[in-house]
Amino acid sequence: MTRIIFLAIFLFSASVSHAQYFSTGFQANLGVPVGDLREIMDGSVFPEYTISFYYRFPMKPIEVGFGLGYGKHGTELEKRTDLYPGFTDELRLRRNNNLMTFMGIFRYNFESEKRIIPFLEAQVGANYFYTRYKIREFQFEEPIEEGMDFSDWVLGYRFGGGLKVPFKNREMGHFEFKVLYHDSGPVDFLRKQDTEYLPDQGEGEFVYTPQRSAITMIQPGIGFIFTIGN
Repeated sequence: MTRIIFLAIFLFSASVSHAQYFSTGFQANLGVPVGDLREIMDGSVFPEYTISFYYRFPMKPIEVGFGLGYGKHGTELEKRTDLYPGFTDELRLRRNNNLMTFMGIFRYNFESEKRIIPFLEAQVGANYFYTRYKIREFQFEEPIEEGMDFSDWVLGYRFGGGLKVPFKNREMGHFEFKVLYHDSGPVDFLRKQDTEYLPDQGEGEFVYTPQRSAITMIQPGIGFIFTIGN
């Protein structure tokens, strides 16, 4: 146990003293469905905003890291007077369909002194689909009721490549442009048209018709990365 503690302290100290090997940044991606998912989504896409963290191995063209992503692939607002028995004032029912991703990242850079640096990238991790709702009387009021309608998750992977365009000061970081292919096992999720409210069922009942599909899509993206410690 003592050896493990000293090893952890050593690794932490090394990380701090070599902060220039760490970087963090932001990417905006657009998931364009392909295959069966394209038909299911009927023109809808999967936007994603990701915060990423990387570690670059000293003297090697390899980076590893992880990314946390979020996107909203559907939203719907209903104005109803039948959500609660005996209450007929108009209420706003907002439902959002969300996707969160948690991905480990491996990247190989084709290092050169040129202005543009190509790279290959692979990712693997979890895709978490969930739908939340809020009921309000007016748009900016606190919700009368809120909760989660539906959720499911699946493992997924991505691979592809891109280009780095360094800042004027190369050690500060770079812009990047990339295109990845995303695939996964089958998962259940809701589109905005997959929920129906039946006011005549008891005190009112929501009926869900989830879609089930592998998440196959092409993801072009753009972002910027800053080196930590410079």
